[in-house]
Amino acid sequence: MKRVFCAFLILVLFGDSKQLISPSYEIVIKPAPSEIEGKEDLMGRNEYLQLIAADPRTGVVPQNIRQAELRYDRLVTERTARFRTDELSIEANGPFNVGGRTRAVAFDVRNERVILAGGVSGGIWKSVNGGDTWVRTSDPENRNSVTCIVQDIRPGKEDTWYHGTGEIVGGSARGGSAPFRGNGIYKSTDNGERWFPLASTQDADPSVFNSQFQYIWNLEINPQNESEDELLAATYGGILRSTDGGENWEVALGQKLFDLPESENLNESDASFYTSLERSADNVFFATLSTETSTDAVSNEAGIYYSNDGQNWNRITPFTSASRYRRIVIGSSPSNPDITYFMVDSSPILILEHRLSAVSAQSNGFDIEPRVVPAFDEELGIVDTQGSYNMMIRIHPADPNTVFLGATNLFRSTDGFKTEENISWIGGYNPVGGASVYEGHHPDQHDLLFLPSNPDVALSASDGGLRMSSDILADSVFWESKNDGFITSQFFTIAQSKVTGDATVLGGMQDNGTDLSPNGDDDWDGIIGGDGGYPATTRENLLWFASFQRGQTLRLTLNNEFDLTSFGRVDPGNLVAEAGGAYLFVNPFVLDPTNENRMFCAGGNHLYFHPNVSQIPGGSQDPVDLGWSRVNERPLSLNEGVVSAVSVTKNGKQVYYGTSAGRLFKLNNADQNLDFDLDILPVGTLPADAYVSCIAVNPEDSDHFIVVFSNYNIPSIFESRDGGATFQDISGNLEENPDGSGSGSSVRWAEIVPTTSGVNVFVGTSTGLYQTKTIAGASTMWVKQSPDLIGSAVVPMMDYRVSDGSLVIATHGNGTFSATVPNFRTLTGENPDSPPFKLVSAFPNPMQDQVQIAYELPIDGVVRVDILTSSGALVNTILWANQFAGANSVFWDGKNATGYPLSNGIYFYRIQYAGQFKSGRLMLRR
Repeated sequence: MKRVFCAFLILVLFGDSKQLISPSYEIVIKPAPSEIEGKEDLMGRNEYLQLIAADPRTGVVPQNIRQAELRYDRLVTERTARFRTDELSIEANGPFNVGGRTRAVAFDVRNERVILAGGVSGGIWKSVNGGDTWVRTSDPENRNSVTCIVQDIRPGKEDTWYHGTGEIVGGSARGGSAPFRGNGIYKSTDNGERWFPLASTQDADPSVFNSQFQYIWNLEINPQNESEDELLAATYGGILRSTDGGENWEVALGQKLFDLPESENLNESDASFYTSLERSADNVFFATLSTETSTDAVSNEAGIYYSNDGQNWNRITPFTSASRYRRIVIGSSPSNPDITYFMVDSSPILILEHRLSAVSAQSNGFDIEPRVVPAFDEELGIVDTQGSYNMMIRIHPADPNTVFLGATNLFRSTDGFKTEENISWIGGYNPVGGASVYEGHHPDQHDLLFLPSNPDVALSASDGGLRMSSDILADSVFWESKNDGFITSQFFTIAQSKVTGDATVLGGMQDNGTDLSPNGDDDWDGIIGGDGGYPATTRENLLWFASFQRGQTLRLTLNNEFDLTSFGRVDPGNLVAEAGGAYLFVNPFVLDPTNENRMFCAGGNHLYFHPNVSQIPGGSQDPVDLGWSRVNERPLSLNEGVVSAVSVTKNGKQVYYGTSAGRLFKLNNADQNLDFDLDILPVGTLPADAYVSCIAVNPEDSDHFIVVFSNYNIPSIFESRDGGATFQDISGNLEENPDGSGSGSSVRWAEIVPTTSGVNVFVGTSTGLYQTKTIAGASTMWVKQSPDLIGSAVVPMMDYRVSDGSLVIATHGNGTFSATVPNFRTLTGENPDSPPFKLVSAFPNPMQDQVQIAYELPIDGVVRVDILTSSGALVNTILWANQFAGANSVFWDGKNATGYPLSNGIYFYRIQYAGQFKSGRLMLRR
């Protein structure tokens, strides 16, 4: 995750920096580290993703659904191609400087300035200038889960490349038990310009997991075999070998798990779950197979092996038969090929040195001297593999004693990790602590390459894309980003400026925090770190909101250069915890469009409301309870789920919200701060126990809305035109079967767009962007949009601006996109005269614990609210910030400015706005 801000002093607490003065504080925002495995509750990443995608009847994501949904997506795209027009002009918005998860990268052996790299959900990219710029060369419609890449280095064969697909641990676009499955091996014969799949590695039946080619860990060629195109692949279950460039395969080590009957299910296999493969500088192959399998069984083939020809393998495993280990990664010394290091994900983690020359009948060749596993601190400075997700070990090309170890962090040892004092922490998280990142680098390491012409120059591949160091041996290693144009970032969320014509966009990304694109610039700026959650903006860009995993939500102010000038935590964290609830990993909140200081926030089994988040003090990341209330006082029961989607109508009078178990609720008088009227909507015709991922309301008709259910194997899209009294299924051709079963994609988001010719609806799915111009119940036809740019990338969220037809689109792995909807219709309707500035009420009065002071404003402006003693002495300023036109309110808890409870008695409140004053009397009686 990235941390782009340092501590510095400011003078603005919140609101307009030209008008407001408040005590200074330091800007020090500390996001939590991003997560791969997550905790086993709704706050964990895997559990959250599982909840979104799982078949609600089984609780399991359908096996191999990625292949199946892509196959069906191609059919839908072909059948509806003639209905697709070019009127929706979609443009890529970057981010061009923020890379995503990268496992595959390699230098061209003929020209080190040519680099090929692959994003796990972003396809293959090529640079011809040393990583300064990149061009995508793989088809966006392909299954782009790239995990490894290799070049045929034999003279005359260097234009041939292969890349493997399928990430078995860490796929954040899928559910927790549905890894980002691949589609075998792809090949290029024109130096990475075009790629085609090897038919022998494609799945015979994409509806079942019955081929080990769905997960490729490593690829190696055999340069000694000059007469045949020999390729070796570390796959699920073993090492496979081809001598004809991938047209045919045989098992070299482990089990043969391809060309199996359709009834075969490898989820029940006792084959090794993790494998690894590496070729040494003198062409000796090393391979590892894990004891861990898909079941509780232990793999009989597990161990460490070497081979001189790729066919005949010798086991050199130094473990006992009782040992248990997951992934083992390999690093061979370029300068002394006799030396190879292994990193073993076991309990405890092991670092092993092996000398091939020491192998004999009496010795397996491993050095028995124990190695030191880095442990700089107990939180972030340890070797954390996150369940074998991020692991690598590499040896400096010129010095076999200088070894690099990667997990969440990158470590360097100058004596092969023999002593603690010779270990340096050179990447990942920052040794200064606080979950900040190492300057210029990024956590979660996957590979490290050394420049052939200068081995002290290193290229690092991580969850943050690509970084290069000009001196990897320096005392303080400096890193430079090589992500310019390497568009592989994985978005969860997106929002755009409310200002007409303003191209500013911000979005939350997996492992890359929340970034902002100032005025549509290609380069995005970091706002907060962690795993990015929901963002939001307000009119005139007065306030910005961003969140990271587990619901911590921040109110931000930015100056004209988009530098952070103030922040304050505004979510009801304490109340959520007190109610026994927990935030979702990506937790929704929304602002009332009529008054963007009014916030509705999901919090486990409650929906929470705050009438004026600008009143919450700045400068702290501690949650503040003052002003927050529960919309539903009765907590949702276990079978009703947790709040998962919230939407406020354009007029602010209704709020619709749904849960992870398919329940729907409607708040009828949402514009009233003191007296909510909550309805439970009938869900008899809707999918049972399904996850409500989005509720999209027609901006012209508050009774017209669409509910999106994101699970597989159910109908996904339902429409109501009567405020939720009835619903009709409009999933149409997005489902393979009328009941939602089969290979239909997971639908994540919807936007209703009024146009001069009717209503358009856009939906984001796990296979791309779709649109319909005619809602026709079960016959609704959805047409694929932008197959050449967005392709089949997961579209988790969109944001539409009614004032100018601007639509922004987030993808998980392919960056962001924007378009202006043709013939959009701006909102019309009543424009009542602005009410005067007036005081509405102070309730309850007399007060005990707190009082709510309500007032109305004719136009947006700065408001100051003071509490005074009966003699006129100032005891507390409870608000000094920008407020929006219409109804507003603030709370006072009977305390002075230092938080000390005041004694009973008479007090006065004074509201200052646009040179006018309103005041009233309060009685404090505890």
